[in-house]
Amino acid sequence: MKPETFTPLATQTPAEIEAAFPPRGLPEGAAVTRFGPSPTGFVHIGGLYTALISRRLAKQTGGLFLLRIEDTDKKREVEGAVELIVSSLRDWGLEPDEGEFAHGEERGAYGPYRQSERGPLYQAFVRKLLAEGHAYPCFASAEELQDMREQQQKLKIPPGYYGKWALWRDKGEAEVEAALAEGRPFVIRLRAPDDRPEKTVLPDIVRGELELDTNRQDVVLLKADGMPTYHMAHVVDDRLMGTTHVIRGHEWLSSYPLHAQLFDLLGWQRPQFAHISPIEKQAGSSRRKLSKRKDPEASVEYYLEQGYPQQAVMDYLVNLADGKFEEWRAENPAADAADYPLALDRMNRAGALFDPDKLDSISREVIGRMSDAEVCAAVSAWARQRDQAFSLILDADPDYATRIFGIERHGERPRKDMAHWSQVPDDIAFFFDALYEVLVPQARELFATLEPAPPAALLQEIAEGFDPAVSREEWLEWMREVGGRHGYAPNNKVYKADREAYLGHFGDMAGALRIILAARRNTPDLFEIMQVLGKERVQARIAGALSWS
Repeated sequence: MKPETFTPLATQTPAEIEAAFPPRGLPEGAAVTRFGPSPTGFVHIGGLYTALISRRLAKQTGGLFLLRIEDTDKKREVEGAVELIVSSLRDWGLEPDEGEFAHGEERGAYGPYRQSERGPLYQAFVRKLLAEGHAYPCFASAEELQDMREQQQKLKIPPGYYGKWALWRDKGEAEVEAALAEGRPFVIRLRAPDDRPEKTVLPDIVRGELELDTNRQDVVLLKADGMPTYHMAHVVDDRLMGTTHVIRGHEWLSSYPLHAQLFDLLGWQRPQFAHISPIEKQAGSSRRKLSKRKDPEASVEYYLEQGYPQQAVMDYLVNLADGKFEEWRAENPAADAADYPLALDRMNRAGALFDPDKLDSISREVIGRMSDAEVCAAVSAWARQRDQAFSLILDADPDYATRIFGIERHGERPRKDMAHWSQVPDDIAFFFDALYEVLVPQARELFATLEPAPPAALLQEIAEGFDPAVSREEWLEWMREVGGRHGYAPNNKVYKADREAYLGHFGDMAGALRIILAARRNTPDLFEIMQVLGKERVQARIAGALSWS
């Protein structure tokens, strides 16, 4: 039976196809890497981690990074998932050099970059394997395969389609002809070589040299619908697209002997492989892989919803990948993370532990280096997508919003209390009159706990005399003078020396103002808050507070 009987879509010979996908002609040492997600749901943070490492290796060697959509399993494909993959890479600054950039739009001369559109290419190389005796048609039914698995379980032997259990491996042409005549569905299986070595050596970039059991399974290469399995498709694509380095999760280690076998049978040089450990989460005394079902932080959408800056997430992922990055970042706080030479052989083999506190710490550092205008623009952009009501408030007075984000941002030690944009609406709500009104009951409760409450005359004098144009030093001197006239010590030391002589100290007075102006005990710098609020707001809020007692 001719191979073309089983591969009807193939219209070119393997030689013709390879001529259409010539070597790229990149400089020696340049890496061609790829990210090959399946469009089966949201993008996992582990996928973003893999894409980052793959892209970084390509860029720092002068190579190329590809996006390949591995969509041969149409039953599992989720509508809109491809667009989500593309937008996620764009959102996190990981755009590919080749591949899909928008729905139906590709760039690059080595496509199509969707595997579902490359069927004839795979069939041509399956035909080659058939012709050379390295593959064969299999007509085994689902019932036969299930019966085989049950027998293997009873015998307590490794399951699978191999050796005497490979029902169609040694069938003659007459039996194949008869099965075809009956119209029985079939798949094409690999004929695992009989002369295979016991072990397959994997020179892994991350894990060093490993010895793995050589594949002996006659796995499916071409499914009954004529589409390839992952194993066949990725080997063909990595060859034709010129992939030099395959970076993937360590769960694929067990598949390496099969993939190596396919590269060898097709006469192709194997790419270099790096099997990276997954991002894990501490669960009690044990660790587990971040779960799509259990952990919201497993989805990259979580980081967009929370409003983490792009650089913070990228810095965090690079830090997970290469422990020396943190030291480099401390020495180069303003540098682009892309300047850091990521080394795959320094990656943790045991697994990267997801630490939300560490992510927040890195994010605070990143935001701390941003200007007030940059923070305002980033928060506004986040709010337009995630909190439209708050977006309208910010956009109503951009200059006022920018001044809010400038508080404690212009000194030698800028504030570092902000980790992500989703915390901002609550943090700065008191600056906006409509939102402050909602906080008044909270402010009244806090104010009622003050013992003693600040005298009304003190509050009136502050309201009437406050001048937003004075310097900090002038404001502090004036506030101490006002406080002194109404029974407040200039500082805690003086107050402790003679408690009976004072109502409290300067900190108590400032604390009362924080409650009145911001409805909270702890705030950023009070002087800057009052400057941004302006005289009218300060006066209005103090006037309102005078009726609380």
